[in-house]
Parts: sequence; structure tokens; C-alpha cells
Amino acid sequence: MTFKEIRDHKFKILFMYEISRTDLNQLFLNYFENIPYEEDDENEYIKDSSNSHKNIAKVRIDEDDDKVKNVSDDIDYLKLSYDDNINDIKTKIEDLISKLTEIDKMISDNLESYNIKRIGKVELTILRIALYEMYYDKSMNVAIAINEAIELAKVYGDDKSPKFVNGVLAAINKKMLK
Repeated sequence: MTFKEIRDHKFKILFMYEISRTDLNQLFLNYFENIPYEEDDENEYIKDSSNSHKNIAKVRIDEDDDKVKNVSDDIDYLKLSYDDNINDIKTKIEDLISKLTEIDKMISDNLESYNIKRIGKVELTILRIALYEMYYDKSMNVAIAINEAIELAKVYGDDKSPKFVNGVLAAINKKMLK
């Protein structure tokens, strides 16, 4: 998976979490569950061929994995043993969620005459991911994180989103550099 694909999945999962505030493990299971099965020699694999998760992962199912009941539609799904990319996404989303208070404070402190509650969920999710990548994910370059946030805003936000996201992130970065 490319960094852009990983970031896109992080955005979608964090956005769903923001909207639903459901159990994160169940959210991950639901996000990756509708993947067709294929067999590969000794192991069973899942390859995603749906449009929404195109080329996302090749996920191994261990023999000792158990079934998880999806109570919303009474269908049994296999509990997935995620590959490295999916584990990385899950780990970083969990870490980001644990730092939401700090990240939201950074955002709030840098909004001029604007309240964080008035920010659209898309823009807020993008800002959270970018700030996490800028200040908590040591493998990410700040300039790249800002640029990728703007790109996400172009895809998922409205016409004003890229400028808004850029302005907030630039203000925070300027303050942090002092």
C-alpha cells in the first residue's frame, strides 16, 4: 500500500469513528470485512477487489482465528489477522484517538474567532490526521503532512476546505517552530 492509500484509509476510518463513536475494533472489522476469499497454497488469503477498498490488502486468516458475530445483520464474519499495513493503520488510529484532546487543543488555540465545534467533520478529521503526522508520527515530514492534508481536503472537502486546512496547519506549525 502506498502512503496515500494508507492515509486515505486512516481518513475514512477516523471519519467513521468521529461520526459513530463506535468500538474501534468493531469499526475496523466492519471496514475490512467484505473482502472476497481466495486460496493460496497452504494459507487462505483475502484479497480486496471492491472499489471502495481497491488493492488495500492481502490479509491472512489464521486457523485459530474465531468467528465474530455481526449483530446488526446476523451474519458471521471471520476475525481478521491483519497484515503489516493494516496493523500500522490500526495502531496509528488508536494512538491518534488517545491524543485527540491534545490535538483538538492545538486546533482550538489556532482558530481566529472560530470555534472547533463549527468545523466540518471532514476538515476536522483531516486536521487531526495531519497534526498527528506532524507532531507525533516521527516517520513523517511536516511539509509532506501539510501537503497531503491539502490533497485530502481537495478530494473530500468543499472548495474552501484546502485553503482552510492549509491556513490552520500553517498557523500551528508557525507557532510550534517558535
